Amino acid sequence: MNKRACILHQKLRQTVSILTISAIFSLLFLVLVAPIEAGEVTPTTITISWTAPGDNGTLGCANLYDIRYTTATINSGNWDNCNQADDEPIPQPYGNLESFTLTNLDPDTWYYIAMMAADEAANWSELSNVIAVKTQSLSLDVETDELILPDDFHLAQNYPNPFNPATKIEFSIPVTAHVTISIFNILGQETARLIDEIKPAGNYSIIWDGVDSYGQHVSSGVYFYRINANDFTESKKMALVQ
Repeated sequence: MNKRACILHQKLRQTVSILTISAIFSLLFLVLVAPIEAGEVTPTTITISWTAPGDNGTLGCANLYDIRYTTATINSGNWDNCNQADDEPIPQPYGNLESFTLTNLDPDTWYYIAMMAADEAANWSELSNVIAVKTQSLSLDVETDELILPDDFHLAQNYPNPFNPATKIEFSIPVTAHVTISIFNILGQETARLIDEIKPAGNYSIIWDGVDSYGQHVSSGVYFYRINANDFTESKKMALVQ
């Protein structure tokens, strides 16, 4: 093989290698969806959140989400038989925090939730982590069959405590109120705000998974959670042990 032929052969091999690598990256662009996490839970709804994946590593945004749930565990083998969520959100650019609320769920029921994402070429990511969340129970008066509303504002002790990796915080409000629930570190600095909205009277619970307002997992230690609802304020202490 002469010198010119050798050079052409080497360039051809380089081109093929580049194309092969590009093809592999195009197939693996969404190998892993950022872990989904549970948020607010009511008797009929569960809110989940995650960090938006890109469509090319850490660039752009995915084209489509497929969020599914079931009362049995989820895996790649039974994915097609799971319930697909309605009105799934439009993917946001890489790195944005996104959330979605599953509705019309049954009270006092465990649900398993997971998701996948696809690019414009319909290349699907692998299955995300699967989370298990239980909807709240409905407290009904046996004689009137009406929802029993709380008489007072109340903030319960989180459970479990100490916890790892997540804990549940329950609270009650007897009237419609603007509710905020925040997490503070030992220095009194706000670490995360779990709720900041107007809520009707009722009993509620929310899960804190040890993630701060920037989506980062916090370190082990003592934390405080505080509720503000109209003129009512109360704080309690909890411990994260990793």
